[in-house]
Amino acid sequence: MKVPLHVGEGVIKLAIPNENLAGILQPKKRNPDSIDSDILARTVHGGQTGLTEQVPGRSVGVLLPDGTRDLPLGDIFPLLLPLLKDARKVLFFLCTGSHNSQTSANSLIISTTQAQAGMAGIMEYAVISHDCQKADFYEAGVTRQGTAVLYNSRLDEVDVFVALSDVKHHYFAGYSNPIKNIVPGLCEFKTIEQNHSLTFDGRSRAGVHPWHPNASRRNNPLANDQLEAMLLVVRGRPVWALTIISQSGGVQWADFGLAEVASSCAFQQADDWNSHTVKPVEHMIVSPGGLPNDVDLYIAQRALELTTSVVRDGGRVLFLAGCPNGIGSELTREHFENKLTIPPEAILRQTRKEYHLFEHKPYRFAKLIQRLDRLWMYTQIAPSVVRKIHAEPCTNPQALVGSWLSDKPDAKILVVDGANKLLLTRSI
Repeated sequence: MKVPLHVGEGVIKLAIPNENLAGILQPKKRNPDSIDSDILARTVHGGQTGLTEQVPGRSVGVLLPDGTRDLPLGDIFPLLLPLLKDARKVLFFLCTGSHNSQTSANSLIISTTQAQAGMAGIMEYAVISHDCQKADFYEAGVTRQGTAVLYNSRLDEVDVFVALSDVKHHYFAGYSNPIKNIVPGLCEFKTIEQNHSLTFDGRSRAGVHPWHPNASRRNNPLANDQLEAMLLVVRGRPVWALTIISQSGGVQWADFGLAEVASSCAFQQADDWNSHTVKPVEHMIVSPGGLPNDVDLYIAQRALELTTSVVRDGGRVLFLAGCPNGIGSELTREHFENKLTIPPEAILRQTRKEYHLFEHKPYRFAKLIQRLDRLWMYTQIAPSVVRKIHAEPCTNPQALVGSWLSDKPDAKILVVDGANKLLLTRSI
């Protein structure tokens, strides 16, 4: 069987005999015969009443994911922005968190936002690209976990917030969700670092969040800290959210309303569609799903974190990640790229007290490397660099699959495409 997998801007097809396939998993798509082409329009207009009552004469802050996300703004803006034309002003925040704010993808979002705001008749607006190092910050207080909450000062100009969020499982924050647009999205480096140190707590994991509809799945220390910090920032001001679940640039599901309600519904839908319990396997092929989900290893790694727990100790993984921008940005070099090159056992001796921002990623990468027989990478990253981070470069994925089957003719291979939007757990 020819199995297509997305890598960078392209698709490769791997021939795997049917008898050797443990399964092919992808983010769920709505049945094309049942797709309502107006799903987004009906969602926005159905939930607009409360928002439009709060907009006239007030300042509205629209919170946008940055260019590392694949939110379809071209579909959303023509529906959402006309609802804001009676605002006194609209501030569009590009919620970059610790990511590089100066990228071509972010520039495209800014130009798109400017064009769409004008077309929607919004008379006064500004687009603010957040920089966690250089923005002006105000302090909101300190959370119970000890996170000092420093946020972009321009948030104080906002009366009503509207967050746009493509919801999917997140390997330590539970889910990508509207809270993350503010914390870490619009916070200072120190705040992000202190919050992310909670990744060393094993309860900070995918599928668990304080807004989850299931009360037994709300104890996530890192996500709890993000929520507490966000509440300190917004200080009772209303936060609305358009939550969507997308696939291949198209909206598959949407909800619009107050952030907690819209998020809770989105978490349940993400669980229903994109959470799988599978039997343990010895061989696995993982693709984040192509750009922008594999723009660099820093972004692409989440696909491994969300799926490879189902691989047995001593198993083998082929990671298909284009990574045209390499390991990560200059900002992450010291505590991500450089840290990846030291022996895994040294990385794993680190504690939360010693944490620097980004070091949760090499820590988790080292845990995976130590557990596997080998991690192969089919990528644009130079082979010498791949070896330095304790992985094995792969130039011919089909030949590698052939070698696996030559070693073990009855091997079962689990194939995952779009892994950045899936959560796999191992069956007992």
